[in-house]
Amino acid sequence: MDASGIDRALDALVRPELRHLSKVHWTPVDIAVRAVSLLCPRPDTRVLDIGAGVGKLCMVGALSRRGICCGIEQHASLVCDAMKLARQLRIERRTTFLHGDAFAVDWRQFDALYLYNPFELDPSPAGASASAADQHHSRAQATRARERLATLRRGTRVVTLHGFGDVMPPGFELVYHERMPVHDLDLVLWVRASEPGAEARS
Repeated sequence: MDASGIDRALDALVRPELRHLSKVHWTPVDIAVRAVSLLCPRPDTRVLDIGAGVGKLCMVGALSRRGICCGIEQHASLVCDAMKLARQLRIERRTTFLHGDAFAVDWRQFDALYLYNPFELDPSPAGASASAADQHHSRAQATRARERLATLRRGTRVVTLHGFGDVMPPGFELVYHERMPVHDLDLVLWVRASEPGAEARS
């Protein structure tokens, strides 16, 4: 089965009313495979997926045994389906899914982070049109993410797909950039090259 077939098979396990989110909001399996290879240089790499959706990135990481993955997601319905999928695939011991605010988690506890444009609008039909307030909130969240990224320790890996809404803070080295032509998205690996605050001291 090719990657698109696996995507369809996974989507079929999700509640019908959520499946329409797949093409826009959830990482395609072929990209998740590539992202996991960039995120996880070791089998025990601890990965945080910020805005995990139904957990496709975490599923791929756990199935490949390349990482121990935690997904944080603000929409409870998506978290419920992610946990259900993990049980069905028998990978619940290598995955954790949390419902809540991404900033309530200490990002420094992880070796690698994944961000697929996580500060999008509410995925429900009511959130389809972006108000000025929504846009302001998304920009503010991206700024908070940049500030949080600046606190990460040396060696932390950050993979972004379609960015995260801001620019990476100083101290990160661009290691890899790949254009995913089928999906028209940029997959990028950054690695923290210095300890937090080193730039200010130099």
